[in-house]
Parts: sequence; C-alpha cells; structure tokens
Amino acid sequence: MHLLSTLRVMLSLTGVICAKYTVFTDPSSASENQTSIATSIINGAVTGTDYYPFISQLYITENNGFSYNFICTAELIGQQHIITAAHCVSDDNMKLRSPSLYRLNIGSATLATVNDISKFYTVTNIYGAGFATSFANDVVILKLNKPVPSSVATPVKIYPYKITTSLPVEVAGFGSTYYGGPVSKTLLRTIINVSDSPNCAAFNTDWANNSGPLVCSISPSGNDSCNGDSGGPLVAKLNGKRVLVGTVSWGENMDTSSTINCGANNVSYYVRTAYFVKWIASVMNVNYNTLIEIAN
Repeated sequence: MHLLSTLRVMLSLTGVICAKYTVFTDPSSASENQTSIATSIINGAVTGTDYYPFISQLYITENNGFSYNFICTAELIGQQHIITAAHCVSDDNMKLRSPSLYRLNIGSATLATVNDISKFYTVTNIYGAGFATSFANDVVILKLNKPVPSSVATPVKIYPYKITTSLPVEVAGFGSTYYGGPVSKTLLRTIINVSDSPNCAAFNTDWANNSGPLVCSISPSGNDSCNGDSGGPLVAKLNGKRVLVGTVSWGENMDTSSTINCGANNVSYYVRTAYFVKWIASVMNVNYNTLIEIAN
C-alpha cells in the first residue's frame, strides 16, 4: 500500500479526517452540527471499567479550549503515563504535534460531557518511537501533568509472551459500528482473531510474523476495530485480568477497490506492546519488569 494512502487510512480511523464527537466548554455553543452518537465497535458488546480499569479517551482542542474533539482511545500504562497510537498525535508529515493540544479523560467507560472537562488531564510531553521512519512504530507515550489516583484508574500491564493464532484476544474502544459512522458513547469490546495469513504480509511489508512490532488480525466474523478505536487496547486475559497485547494501528480492505477499511474482509494491524517494552520503560524511567504481567 502506498505510504500516503496508508497515512490517510490511519488518519481516517482516528476521526481526524472524519469528524466524530465534540464537547463544547459552553453547552450553548453546541448546534445541530454536533455529531450524533451510536450505541455500539463493530459487532461489539458494552463493557466497563471493571474489565478495562485503564481505559482513557484522547481529545484535541485547536481553539484554546472552546471545544474538545474526541480522536482516539488510549490506556493508562503508569500513574502518569498514557500509551496510544502515534498517528493520533501526528500531522500529515508524520511529525508529532504540540502536547498542549491534547487532553485525556481517564477511567471512564463513557465519552466526556461538559461536566467532565474540569477533570481532564493535560499532556506535558509526547515521546515517539520513530513513527516518522516507519508505520510499524505507531506508538507514543504521553506524560500527564499529574499522577492519576488509583481511585480513578489503574495502569494496565503488558502481555510478554508469544502471540499465537490460538491466543484469545479482544479489542475495545469507542469506535464506529461501521466505517465512517458515528462513534460510540459507551466503551465496547469485541473478540477478534490473530492471523498469520499470507495476506498479513501482502498488505503490509512491515509485518513478517506476530513476534515483531505488529500483530495481524483477519476476522471472518467481521469483528473489528474502526474509526475512533485507534490507540485502543488489544488484550488477552492473564492471571484473571486483561493485559495489553497491543494497540490499534490501522487496517485495510483486502478488496483494493473498496474504501471500507474496517469490518468484514479487512486485515488489521496492532502495535505489539511487548516489542517496545524496553523503550517504554526508558521513557517512564522504570525497570521494564515492573510493566509486564508474569503468569502465576
């Protein structure tokens, strides 16, 4: 796939190209143009912070706080650090944008309203893993202005083991129920399939196998991540809790004549978090062993 076409798919999946959901500081400013909300991720089920106590929502303001646009899903990975997709916070030239543009609503299974704005966390630093040089490095760490109390959210641990096609995984987010559709007001989750099909490499030269920087998924059921899910968690269960296998990056329809880039007949890619764990630990200034979950 052509580099610029891939970037456009990534941006559309964040909602950067397809406007989704806006919170206005002054509710009277909302008009009939404010985006409607669907109730459901593709083939997803409603879920909550009991399953996803680390879930976060990334918003952008480009008018000095007059309004905030939801753009991506994210995860708390440390008391003062968030992990999400690099393309969520990058411009058209794949360069990281200013941290001052971004806000986080953390530990909530519903999208923010005007009453939540005062509780938003701000971003002081954005650390990239090299997205400008490779789409496979589609991951960033955001440093928050203050630590997140455990009463609000608890950091996710990283899954450190081999990713096989038999590993049960699910993806969660606030994304659309169909490509280009409205986002979901409520957090949704759906089961997907890890794949090692030849199509994984055919549609992405950065993918060689699921032990590298990317995990591939092709779902015969059509279960998938979509618009607004970018940066959201791909998880497996370990020791009775959900741990982070990867984060939503991008996908493409295997019918190259189609513009429907999520759902049935799509190949999707997730950044494998364990591949980047030592880099993440260096950014957070912690031992990487404190970030992973070891099987009991």
